[in-house]
Amino acid sequence: MSHGFALSGSPFDVLPAAERERLEAAADLAYFADDAEILGPDSPVDTLYVLIKGKVREMAGDEAVAVYQAGDTFDARALVSGATRHRFVCHEEALAHALPRETVLALTESNPHFGAFFFASVSDKLERLAERAGRREMQTLLTATVRELGVRQPVFLDAADTLVDAARTMKTRQLHSVLVRHGDTVGIFTSSDFRDIVLDAIPGNTPLLALTRFELISVDIDAYLFDALLTMTRHDIRRVVVMEHGRPAGVLEQVDLLSYFSTHSHLIAERIDRAGSLDALSDVAGQITRLIAQLYGHGVKAPQLARLVQALNARLFARTWQLVAPPELRSASCLIVMGSEGRGEQILKTDQDNALIHGDSVDPTVAARAADAFSAALARFGYPPCPGRVMVNNPDWRGAPGEWRDRLYRWVTQPTGDALMRLAIFLDAEAVAGDAASLAELKRYLADRLQDDDAFRSRFAHVLDRFDTPGLIAQLLQENTPLDLKKSGIFALVHGCRALALEYGVAETNTFERLERLAEHGVLGRELARDAAEALAFLMTLRLKTGLAAIDDGAAPGNQVVPARLNPLERDLLKDALAVVRRFKTQLRHHYRLGAL
Repeated sequence: MSHGFALSGSPFDVLPAAERERLEAAADLAYFADDAEILGPDSPVDTLYVLIKGKVREMAGDEAVAVYQAGDTFDARALVSGATRHRFVCHEEALAHALPRETVLALTESNPHFGAFFFASVSDKLERLAERAGRREMQTLLTATVRELGVRQPVFLDAADTLVDAARTMKTRQLHSVLVRHGDTVGIFTSSDFRDIVLDAIPGNTPLLALTRFELISVDIDAYLFDALLTMTRHDIRRVVVMEHGRPAGVLEQVDLLSYFSTHSHLIAERIDRAGSLDALSDVAGQITRLIAQLYGHGVKAPQLARLVQALNARLFARTWQLVAPPELRSASCLIVMGSEGRGEQILKTDQDNALIHGDSVDPTVAARAADAFSAALARFGYPPCPGRVMVNNPDWRGAPGEWRDRLYRWVTQPTGDALMRLAIFLDAEAVAGDAASLAELKRYLADRLQDDDAFRSRFAHVLDRFDTPGLIAQLLQENTPLDLKKSGIFALVHGCRALALEYGVAETNTFERLERLAEHGVLGRELARDAAEALAFLMTLRLKTGLAAIDDGAAPGNQVVPARLNPLERDLLKDALAVVRRFKTQLRHHYRLGAL
């Protein structure tokens, strides 16, 4: 008998029409008064409940371990064994759909996607369900590959061929590039190279061997178009060589990508490079947030968006520095970004985290003026000042290499809470303009200073417990209780990976890349590393979604979300993500013996 059973929500939206009708025909309605026990250790579990209204507490003894509300299901796992260890008690007057055990289990066996909602591992569940979290199913930057787009067939010349041969071939074949063979190696010669050739008056009979770049920037033919776009943006190039089974299969031109997509990060990058004033840069900076919203709406995941934003921001910051800093300072300095910006995990404009390493000969007054102008420009572009003043306009975050070594030494030898956080921020540093070698040298100094210093590593890792990782009990029992995503989950995953990377010499700054390397080194189990990556990706996605909604409402994006206002799918994913964070923290506490500190 039908009772108006709503099958639009997760996980029932993966069922085809026939299976939905089958489940609807078997469904019944159940009503529970306040404090009524719905399931208990002494009662058989022969029903899956789907709440229509009200709240239900899951109790382990006298402790509430979970809360369910409209749209949530319970207790799916107990259906397999037919019994549960916990009690399920009505917290607020509840009405629920009651689904027979036999019908539900039959559907989990015949429909793997439906079964995954209840019985998949945490990482599988996060990965599969996040893909269905309200995204439009369409060819996007996320799903389209280079092979699907198609590439221009490569045209090869020999390294002994001349510049004139290349010009004639490119004109006849209407090409912007040719590939050049030299023995077993392959290089590329492009139309852009002719600019320098004309300026340098290079003779037309010059062999291509002297003019060709043999360090190819390439992508695999089965790579996502998004990766090709990101590669072009990072390297400031207009084409990449496409490889198949280790051999060149063609060339992918920027124009091919721009004709495929309606949102063009490359156009933004070009506008940044052409900007001749801060006014022009301000206009371009505003387009980055609009690009993020468009790509997110088309299904691009938060971690990939973050890396694209990192590449665009690096170009924006570098161009801003060119406009505000005098040439003598630019040539003798290294502008760095840190924190989430350095890791490539900041998507929306939150706060500035940057610093400056400059040569000993630089006039501090000149550096201070440029730093003030740079910080003011970023604030104008929509990047708020850092509350802790981790900014280039703060004298504590700029200086000559000797001054930086002194700072690093103090942070290590006097590891107060503030010093440890400053060190953590610095460890994520990436150069965006100037001499990157000076940053690399400081990181080598720090690594040498900390070699075999187990006591410091434990103190550094202890920052992991700066914030608790709660469950969702209090937030779900009270409608408007917020949860801070950064403090509750993101920080622990980021800092835990940072601590392990410091200990094991992992050079990568991005948390996802750190997780990969730590798993490869056997420091983390592959299952935990995968779970942690999926949990972090979901938390970043949820923060992005709420941040974009805040911007639409005219507010500043933040880290807080109200779990009770999330849909059932998002609540379920959030619960699983926080469970992964707690498991990750437990392993780190054991690794660093944090309980003994």
